[in-house]
Amino acid sequence: MTQQVPPYASPEQPAGSYPGAPGAPVPPAPGTNLMAILSIVFAFVFSPLGIVFGIVGRKQIARTGEGGRGLATAGLILSTLFLVIGIVTAVVVGVMAASIASNLPTGVAPESVAAQIEQQTSGRATGVTCPGTLPAQVGASITCTGTVDGTPAQIRATATAVEGSTVSFDIQQVS
Repeated sequence: MTQQVPPYASPEQPAGSYPGAPGAPVPPAPGTNLMAILSIVFAFVFSPLGIVFGIVGRKQIARTGEGGRGLATAGLILSTLFLVIGIVTAVVVGVMAASIASNLPTGVAPESVAAQIEQQTSGRATGVTCPGTLPAQVGASITCTGTVDGTPAQIRATATAVEGSTVSFDIQQVS
């Protein structure tokens, strides 16, 4: 008995043995590249790693023919976008924090405390010197020396309020 060869098959190759022929085994479809999937996931979790996975995934897909090129590209684009947004946000927050910190009072200079003591006592206290800065913190105090009505004295300045760059304080003679 002779086998009849279909018109589209060559006599050297039996029918059903070439790809796409009826009855021929279908090669497995390539799956989605794991790096492409990780790229899109890490775009939302940790964008620098999403960029790495996107690049590696695109290279692997080009070499192996797996699916997921669009996924890897989307992960790469989103990761880059989120990274840029994160960097810009960090810079803006840092600049704002530095601006706020530079406007906070650190304290009142010793010369200013001494001058305020002399002014608030209407000249009764003279020659006042303070050993350091009065911290800009409610309840903080500093003890200064000088003379009150010609007698040596110690005068304590205690911060009572801090509003913006203004520190209010009360004075009290302690000796």
